[in-house]
Amino acid sequence: MRIIYIIFFFICFYNIKAQKSYFDILEDEYDTTLLKQDIRLLRKVFFDMHPVVDVYHQKSYFDSLFNNALNKINEPLTHREFYIQLKYLVDGFQCGHTEVGVSRAYSKVIKKTKRNYSPYFFVPINNKLYAIATLSKNNDTLIKKGDEIVAINGYKADSLIKWCKNFITVDGYNTTGKSYLLQYWFNSLYQSLTVRPDTYVVDVLSKTNKPYTVKYKSVNLLDIPELPIKPKQDSTLIKYKRAAIKYKIYKNDKYCYFKLGQFSNRKYKKGYRKIFRKINQNNITNLVLDLRDNGGGSLSNCYRLLSYLIDTTLPQTSATFVKSYSEPKYTKGKFAFKITKLYFKIVGKQHKNGDTNFYTVNVKPRKKYHFNGKLIVLINGSSFSASCLASAYLKHNKKVTFIGQETSGALEGCNAGVTPFYTLPNSKLKVRIPVFRINHDVFKTKTGHGIMPDYEITYTLKDLITKKDLELEKAKALILVN
Repeated sequence: MRIIYIIFFFICFYNIKAQKSYFDILEDEYDTTLLKQDIRLLRKVFFDMHPVVDVYHQKSYFDSLFNNALNKINEPLTHREFYIQLKYLVDGFQCGHTEVGVSRAYSKVIKKTKRNYSPYFFVPINNKLYAIATLSKNNDTLIKKGDEIVAINGYKADSLIKWCKNFITVDGYNTTGKSYLLQYWFNSLYQSLTVRPDTYVVDVLSKTNKPYTVKYKSVNLLDIPELPIKPKQDSTLIKYKRAAIKYKIYKNDKYCYFKLGQFSNRKYKKGYRKIFRKINQNNITNLVLDLRDNGGGSLSNCYRLLSYLIDTTLPQTSATFVKSYSEPKYTKGKFAFKITKLYFKIVGKQHKNGDTNFYTVNVKPRKKYHFNGKLIVLINGSSFSASCLASAYLKHNKKVTFIGQETSGALEGCNAGVTPFYTLPNSKLKVRIPVFRINHDVFKTKTGHGIMPDYEITYTLKDLITKKDLELEKAKALILVN
């Protein structure tokens, strides 16, 4: 009997300890001294390693950002509150590859914790907010689809949209990328300002301009489903999952649709060889390359794709002034940095200017199965990193038609190559710091803007609700004209 009591005691003790640990991670506050120590460490690492300095702003600009961040720490903050402060800081870097993540312990708790969400999906369009869907199976909803949302729990819609954009990092002065990505992320991001209430009070403007207010309970979920506004793809597309490739040759219309989800490290050489061989064998003269929502990936994959599409040999230079990692005990990226430098030395030509090492790779056109027909590239605000490198080189090299929206990656290049996370010692928040500057040598001028489309596509609320694919429709129309 005594053994049973002992076991019962240990079970109760373990549950109490687990609950306290849960409470600590979500609710405990960090002392201001510890938070400032984390910011000062991040500041040192940033100036020791980050290649963004002198791209769009000089050192004094970034000094000001860090000083402002330190001055804002005048009271203890929770993990979530400090995360928000760092997101504001990092947004000022104007580097899409610099990101802030929560600690591993915090992430583990959140993944197992149900949180409050609104049962209504809202989508921002042109700085206004609209109801677009609901989790409710009851068609008689309180908020009608297409009605404008004026305010949520006292926060004006335009203020919520502005707040949420600070959580999305892009390159340079780009704003279209933030607007595009926010359409999918808004329903999670705005909760950080409203702090996940139990009850929502929403001010609405009907399609007939009649104002009304609704009040409803939140829903308790581990996560919310993806916003149902993306267009449906052709279900008959051939897939190479490991290479993130989908494609189909439409023989009657003499074009190939080629969707590249990311520049994967796996199986892409075989995939490209098969696709471009089939294009050649079927005498296809039109290729639609879909780089929408392609967040980048492998540079060698990008070079391989370009080799089938460019007409002349083009240089691409990566640069770094880092010799050894700053504060290496707070990151695991040192080994990846050494391997990447070795890779650049093998595939490219190295030269030095002052403290900076430059590695130039010549991207050569491939003779076998090279595509020489009409190329149409689809881009949007989620086209980033390597997909922007590919787009920039295609825009320079030959007459290529771009359809969609400005990319969130810059025309002249980005900060990437190796992007290790640093774990801050006190808060345990993680901050990703890129080490290389990836230059698009074909565009030397620093614009701070993405690759611009020849045909800009703008979606209305009705287009999103009906899941239209306006970029692909435009591409097909251009093919038919020719």
